[in-house]
Amino acid sequence: MIQKLQSFKARKSLGQNFLFDTNITRKTVDLFGPQADDIVIEIGPGFGALTEMLLPSGCKYTGIEIDERLIVELEKKFKKFKNFSIRHLDFRKLNIEEISKKKGSVRLIGNIPYHITSSIIFTAFEQHFLMKDMMLMMQKEVAERVVAEHGKKDYGILSVISKTYAHPKIVSTVPPSVFIPKPEVDSAIVHWDFSQKQERQPADPDFFRIFVRTIFNQRRKMLRNTLKKLGDVALFNEENEIDLQRRPEALSVIEIIDLSNKFMAFTPEEKSV
Repeated sequence: MIQKLQSFKARKSLGQNFLFDTNITRKTVDLFGPQADDIVIEIGPGFGALTEMLLPSGCKYTGIEIDERLIVELEKKFKKFKNFSIRHLDFRKLNIEEISKKKGSVRLIGNIPYHITSSIIFTAFEQHFLMKDMMLMMQKEVAERVVAEHGKKDYGILSVISKTYAHPKIVSTVPPSVFIPKPEVDSAIVHWDFSQKQERQPADPDFFRIFVRTIFNQRRKMLRNTLKKLGDVALFNEENEIDLQRRPEALSVIEIIDLSNKFMAFTPEEKSV
């Protein structure tokens, strides 16, 4: 496999770094624990390093691969498995509901491209209600942002979205030496359990995403300044008596959810009638 990887021309535009170390792939799949009644979706299977460890479990497997050259390789390698299927597609365009119609728990796994990590995570969270959990390998620096606590410098949009809908946890770190081509940074594996979400949830998920992005896009500014983009902050503050002199990084996830819900429910037009 290593020889094949070395001769393969990886596309920088796709952020291709192929995992080849069987110890890492075995550990990853052991942590994931696929079951025969699981519906497993793998993002970017590449040459099938994780795939060949997943399929023997009997899970209903669907690989989502954007590189057409690898589709041929994967179909040839795994054609004997009746539980194997592959789709030529950018994961960010996948409608998980199409796959979730099968009977079983939908679970997501993958070694994802560094340059679109955040985009993939946000795409997954838009359909999180269809999934049991997900385990993704990514740049360690991004993984640390996912699990960061409020008050820390890494705390931000990824942290809040992740902890609103799931319990994220770094389960392992991965050195650059187990990939071809070799990346310049360390990687980490993050697991999100969607059964462990915040007790109180956003009243409107679309507004919540806008709200979180708005307050963290200027993270060093006080809330009374960043929230001006979303409405009449002065009137909102009069009605709710909330301390808007705090910065977003100081707020816990539940405080952000509550603030978002109150701000969404606040309608200055009605107050002026």
